[in-house]
Amino acid sequence: MEICKELVILGAGGFGREVAFILSEINKESNRYDILGFVDNDISLQRKTINNLRVLGDDSWLLNYPNNINVVVCIGNSRARKQAADKFSIKNNIIFPNIIANNVKYSDTLSMGKGCVICFSSILTVNITLGDFVLIMNNSIVGHDSFLDDYVTIYPGVTVSGNVSVDKYSEVGVGAKIIQQKSIGKNAVIGAGAVVIKNIPDNCTAVGIPAKPI
Repeated sequence: MEICKELVILGAGGFGREVAFILSEINKESNRYDILGFVDNDISLQRKTINNLRVLGDDSWLLNYPNNINVVVCIGNSRARKQAADKFSIKNNIIFPNIIANNVKYSDTLSMGKGCVICFSSILTVNITLGDFVLIMNNSIVGHDSFLDDYVTIYPGVTVSGNVSVDKYSEVGVGAKIIQQKSIGKNAVIGAGAVVIKNIPDNCTAVGIPAKPI
């Protein structure tokens, strides 16, 4: 596929606007993307300008776009992000780039799928694997040999120690900490500020210090 600079941000909410900021900082160094604007289904936002970027239309605008185009899916909720990604993945002209903020520290041993976003001031050390559409928000740390599966969401200020596994669709809340060699099951939620010292099973919410399923 030809190199494509045109890009739209799917979602004009707070996280979408943060990603627009990340992209503008990337462009200051490399002029990598031509940011066309936002795509959002909120009727009240149509054709408005938000932070100097236009809301181009709803999902149909993107589904009908004829040329190759980069799309960043800016939806914090893991399940909702999967629904959006599935909807647009059927289009061969849509590309899901990995977006990494300029000041992120990471090694060349980092392995990523597609559609990941890593936000400002995060640190990913060595031999880390990310699946597809993983979000790592500001000031988070991911330690060596950790695996974050598809659609995992890491909210700001999270610490993931070494040899940690987080399964698909799980979300780790603001400021939470996961100690080394622990696993988080599929579709789990770790509450803000929680400290995980034991494995967390699938389909549960765990809160507190130490984190316990509720």
